[in-house]
Amino acid sequence: MYTDKVPDTKLKGIKLIVADLDGTLLKSDKSLDDNIKDVISGQDYKFTIASGRSMILVKKFISELNIDLPYITNNGAEIYQSDACVKQYSIPDDEVRFILNLVQEFDLECHANAENCIYSMGKIDLILPFRKRFEGVLPIVDNASIHEVCTNTINKIMCIDKDLNKVQEFANKINLYCEHVHCERAEGNAFVMVNRQASKGKALKNLLELQHISSEEVIVFGDNYNDVSMFETVKYSVCMENADKDVKDKATFICKSNDMNGVSDFIQKYINPGWR
Repeated sequence: MYTDKVPDTKLKGIKLIVADLDGTLLKSDKSLDDNIKDVISGQDYKFTIASGRSMILVKKFISELNIDLPYITNNGAEIYQSDACVKQYSIPDDEVRFILNLVQEFDLECHANAENCIYSMGKIDLILPFRKRFEGVLPIVDNASIHEVCTNTINKIMCIDKDLNKVQEFANKINLYCEHVHCERAEGNAFVMVNRQASKGKALKNLLELQHISSEEVIVFGDNYNDVSMFETVKYSVCMENADKDVKDKATFICKSNDMNGVSDFIQKYINPGWR
């Protein structure tokens, strides 16, 4: 149970709270934690988002939560403030080509994120839930050729297959042969590739430097493998009850699941002083 790994007392000196979206601040129906707006309103600390989603899919939550701080998108490949990109790490064209050729060799489902569109290659079965997030938001080019994808600037590539071992073997090859790209497991059997200089943890370090905040004054919330780099960056980390055990083991604390408003519940109990 999550109660086995919670603070003994209120956490003091927190100046920044950073939360992942999917599986963390968003419930299974993709709506926000019911109480988060009330819980963070009027507090002395700052609050922001670190997501694997593209900016176009994050900014509606930034607006809804009235966040004026920089926020992290595309697994750390970008930092935005409002609609302006503060920092960006794209994937070199030659390594995009190498990755997509390897995607075809392994027969994986794949989509590639550019700023102005999404490219999918081949079948879109397991990857369909991720693709649907962009419908009506960005143009989607299905059955794209490698040449089409390589004509654009790519910030993130996602691959998935029902065979986890196959995708892991693919990831190992990417990490071995690509000088500028890192491939890591994101959620389920989905793996994400971004520039080696990009990760949620590295982006968080950049954000803390911009805001002149110490890592000991930060607490992060996450639920998946791509959140672990954030857990390792700050003093306090909180993993959702709905996460895999391997991810929970990396966190300082564990809170209720995303469908039980775990983020706001934890903040209310252990961070907010005298919350009503």
